[in-house]
Amino acid sequence: MTTDALSWLDERVPRGSLVRFGLGGSINSLAFYACWAVMLVTLSWIDVRLLWAVAWGATSIMAHFVHRWFTFDNRKPMTWTLPTAIPVSIIGLVGSSLTIGWLDEHLAFDLRLLGLVNLLLWGVIVWLMMRWLVFQYKPTAHASPTHPAE
Repeated sequence: MTTDALSWLDERVPRGSLVRFGLGGSINSLAFYACWAVMLVTLSWIDVRLLWAVAWGATSIMAHFVHRWFTFDNRKPMTWTLPTAIPVSIIGLVGSSLTIGWLDEHLAFDLRLLGLVNLLLWGVIVWLMMRWLVFQYKPTAHASPTHPAE
């Protein structure tokens, strides 16, 4: 059943695409955002950047496996993708933590909404790094006939 559902999805949303990354990333983002939101309430005395970094780091390894299975594929060995995903996660962790801090300090807006904007911005940046560096995803001859750009 899962294979049929993935085949159906493969025909409509190509692997490696930003849309496919967004679908897989929504699972990761939901886990991240829930973790961050709980920490914002329970650990409100701690700097927002640190809470963001902890939530980001805690969900980054999960994100690697979601994107390996769902967004991209397993053409690159795990011995390559996991170690190269770690620096990408660190760059995303540091960059997104700095930007959420800046947004919080400079914009008088709801922090949770700023967090969503920050998450979307860094999602695109991480997708590019994952596609080019980690999974080195390129369309191949195995692409579906309905989506030759896969």
